[in-house]
Amino acid sequence: MIRVKTWESIRLRCLRDHEPIKAVARDERVAPNTVRKYLRSDEPPNRKSFKRAHLLDPFQEHIDALLRRSPRITAVRIGRYLRENVDASLCVDESTLRKYVARRRELLVPKEAFIRAGYAPGDEAQFDFSPVQMYLNGVLTVVQLFAIRLSYSGRYFARISLRNDRVALFTGLLAGLVALGGVPHRAIFDNAKIAVTKILRGRSRIENKEFTEFCGSLALEVHFAAPAKGNEKGGVEGIIGYIQDNFFTPVPSFASIGDGNIALAAFCERDALRVHSTHQETIAARFAREEVTLRALPAALPNACLRRDARANKFAEVQFENDRYSVPSRFAHRTVVVEAYEDRLRIVLENAAIAQHPRGSGRGEFFLDPRHYLELLSHKHRAAEHALVLSDGRIPASLHELFARYKALEEATATKRWTKVLMYLADYPADIVAQTVTHALARGTDDPQAIALLLRQRTAPPPPALLDPSRLPEGARSAVSVVDLSRYALTNVAEAAS
Repeated sequence: MIRVKTWESIRLRCLRDHEPIKAVARDERVAPNTVRKYLRSDEPPNRKSFKRAHLLDPFQEHIDALLRRSPRITAVRIGRYLRENVDASLCVDESTLRKYVARRRELLVPKEAFIRAGYAPGDEAQFDFSPVQMYLNGVLTVVQLFAIRLSYSGRYFARISLRNDRVALFTGLLAGLVALGGVPHRAIFDNAKIAVTKILRGRSRIENKEFTEFCGSLALEVHFAAPAKGNEKGGVEGIIGYIQDNFFTPVPSFASIGDGNIALAAFCERDALRVHSTHQETIAARFAREEVTLRALPAALPNACLRRDARANKFAEVQFENDRYSVPSRFAHRTVVVEAYEDRLRIVLENAAIAQHPRGSGRGEFFLDPRHYLELLSHKHRAAEHALVLSDGRIPASLHELFARYKALEEATATKRWTKVLMYLADYPADIVAQTVTHALARGTDDPQAIALLLRQRTAPPPPALLDPSRLPEGARSAVSVVDLSRYALTNVAEAAS
C-alpha cells in the first residue's frame, strides 16, 4: 500500500507529463505493476485497518446471548459464567474483559433515546437530595444537599442539613417554596422511603401519612418518578451536579450549618443571573414570567416537624430516636407529644411546651436540664451527689467546687446545703449563679443564705435616677426658701471662742 502523496505523483507524471512507467517506478521506488494498478483506478489507496483476533472472540456468541438476555449484566458475572459453563481454563484480566463486554454491549444494547420536554410557567418543580462534603467547624463532614428547581425557568433553591430524613425534607420543601414565592402545579420526587411507604404497580404509590399531610397543607401535588428513571427528574439532578461543581468544589468550610445555608442561598441568588443553556436568556428573566403563575402559599404555613406520642419514664425522660430528653420531674409517667424539628426538639403536654432541647444524633445521648429536677432534689438531696443530670458539664464547675468544700467541712450536711444553692438555678441563669458562688468563696463565705443575698444584689435593678426639678413643668415645681446660715456660723464661732 503506497502513500497518497506517491499515488498523486504517479498520476501527475504519467497522465499529465506522459513520462514512461518504468522511469516513474524507478524514481518512486515501486514496482511498474503498482504504477499500472493506480493508473487504471481513479480511487486513492485505501488503508483499511487490520483487525486482530481477540482472546474473547471464540466466546462472543455466549457473551452476546447473555447481554441480550440480561442487558445490565456485569462483565465480572459474564467472566464467571464463561469459566463455570464454557471453558474452565479461560484466563483473562478484568480490564480486558470489561472493555470487550462494553464494546459488545454498545452494539447489542443501544442507549436509550429521550424526548425533550417543554414546560409552561408554573407547571412543574422537581426536588431531590444528594450527599456532599464540607468542613464543618474544621471537621470534614458529609451533609445532605436538598434542591428544588422550577422546570420552566430553571430557578432553584438549595440548602444543606445533617440528615436525609422526613424532617429535613419538610424543612427543605417549605424553605424552597417560600424562597421561590409560591407553589407550582405539581412536583416530581423519587421513591425515597421518607415519602413512599410502598411502590405499587405502574405509577401507584402508598405515600407516608405524614408526607401526604404536609404536602396537603401546602396544596402541593407530588408525582413520583418511575424506579431507576432518573431522567424523569433530570432537571434537579443536573442542578445538584452544578452546585457540587461550583459551590462544593473545592470543599468549602463553615463554622455551622447555618453559615453554610446563608452562603448557599446567596449563591442561588447570584446564579439566577446566569444565561439558561437551552433558552439563551437569563434564569431571572424567565423566572419573572413564571413567578406570577405560581399559586400563593397558604396563610398559615405548616410546621416542618414530626409529631410522636411518647411517655415520660420514672426518670422524667422521654425517648426519641434512641436519645433521651428530660421533662420537669412533676410530669414523670405522663403521656406527652414530641415535636422533632431539624435542630431542636419540643415536648408538649396539653398544647403547652414543657421542655425544649437541641436535637440529638440518635446515638444514645442524654439531654438533661438540671432545672427539671430541682423540685425533686429539694426532698431527695442525697441523690444529688451521683445524679447524672448534674454531671458531664451540665452545671458550672464552680458549683462542683462548692460541693467539694461542703463535703470537706461536714459530709453529713453537704448534699443538703448544696441542694439549697442549686435551687437558685430555677430563678437565675447558671452562669450568674456560678459567678456569684465564685465571688462568695473569694470573700470567704459559702453560706447558702449569703450566696442568695449576693445574687439579689447582683441582679437587683439600679436605683432610680434623682429627679431634676428643672425638667418638671412650671406648675409642678415647688418654691424652695433660701436660708441664710451666716449668723449660725458666727454664733458657733463665738461660742467656741468663749
